[in-house]
Amino acid sequence: MSELAISIAVNIVLGVVLLAILYWKRTTDAVRLAGADEAMDLFAMHFPGAVGDATVAADRRSALIDLQRGSGVGLLQRQGRRWNARTLAPGELSSVEVDSDGTIKLRFADFGWPRAQLRIANANARALWLERLNSLKEPRSSRHPGLRHA
Repeated sequence: MSELAISIAVNIVLGVVLLAILYWKRTTDAVRLAGADEAMDLFAMHFPGAVGDATVAADRRSALIDLQRGSGVGLLQRQGRRWNARTLAPGELSSVEVDSDGTIKLRFADFGWPRAQLRIANANARALWLERLNSLKEPRSSRHPGLRHA
């Protein structure tokens, strides 16, 4: 009977520990960008030597970076508990859309990257970024003609 009591006690302790870990992992991530300089510092950690000007989103969880030296556009985005960075070259965006609240929604041609959403408060900056991001969209082609040829 004591073996049964010990195994029940161990299971209860493990359950409490696992619930505590789950609660700790599910707490809100309050990390935000302090400004454009911090965005550039974080981006440079992923791409050493990157130089540019960052536009931080209104929620301070992402930034678009105008890279100098003909390097294109950089994207810094908070996903989960880490910062992900990416450079965007022509053809890497499959769609660029804008919501009624001014949120820019990006879909990537590479399905391995999640969609990005950035709300840029300044209307002029948002318009400039939209123009720039639309120039990076992958051109529509007839690579997938459908089943008409069969």
